[in-house]
Amino acid sequence: MERLVLKNNYLEAVICPEVGASIEAFRYSLKGRWVNVMRPTPESAADNKDPGGFSCFHLVPYSNRIENGLLRFKGKEYKLKINNSDGHAIHGVGWEHPWKVLNQNKEKLTVSFNSREYDKINWPFPFSSTITFSLEANELIIYISIKNEGHKIMPAGFGTHPYFSKKLTEEDDQVYVKLPVKGLYPGDTQIPTGHWLELPTELDFSKERALNPDQFIDNCFRARLGSTVIKWPGSGVSLTMEADEIFENIVFYTPLEESFFAIEPVTNCNNGFNMAEMGIQDTGTLYLKPGEQASGKIRIKVEG
Repeated sequence: MERLVLKNNYLEAVICPEVGASIEAFRYSLKGRWVNVMRPTPESAADNKDPGGFSCFHLVPYSNRIENGLLRFKGKEYKLKINNSDGHAIHGVGWEHPWKVLNQNKEKLTVSFNSREYDKINWPFPFSSTITFSLEANELIIYISIKNEGHKIMPAGFGTHPYFSKKLTEEDDQVYVKLPVKGLYPGDTQIPTGHWLELPTELDFSKERALNPDQFIDNCFRARLGSTVIKWPGSGVSLTMEADEIFENIVFYTPLEESFFAIEPVTNCNNGFNMAEMGIQDTGTLYLKPGEQASGKIRIKVEG
């Protein structure tokens, strides 16, 4: 498996184009020591080329779930392959296929994906996508674009799925999180039941708070402009993540008894295409005409 390394004095990112252009490692140089800001990829995930086990993977042409793998759009139904144990189609198709390298230097890499190059693709509309990764001092910048390559309008979405480490250098490190969010999509599962609502107190991360190791979270939040802030005070490190306005939603995932959590800037909410088809507003669904494209940038800055 080919590993392409971007590196400067502050950051190192290891990217595997063959595995959905996933990030295998993202490290920060802290006082001469490289620390894994994102969870390190286990050998088993790398050996099996399992993007879900990597440090970060990418979501095109939609984020999160499409309920029961049934896409409804413009009065038609499209059956997608179920690729998750909960019975839904999840995370798009880009993470499941190799990407081509367009260009690379020491601190920048651009990769591309075109669904028309595959006979069996789990999506009914042809599209292409490019991702550019670049290091600028202590920032990792991820720029994602998606283009409708077909002759009909298509629903579209994109985002990225980084897993951050709960602990960096100290075993008793406590991580603190602040999210640029203004609402929460209702529902007891990962499929929302309606329009986003006011933040409940127990899930109000619009103000900085410590992650509770006994609190399981797997929810989609309505985003607002601002920065995600992650702090590891025991290690003296902080991270800010800023996403363009097109990323209207954030998925926040904190599994129990794991060493990581996920904060995902995404355009569409979970099952957003089907919700939009039902007439629900503010789902973040993009509608791309033939030849039209959409894009957005995410900046991840690490300090310490």
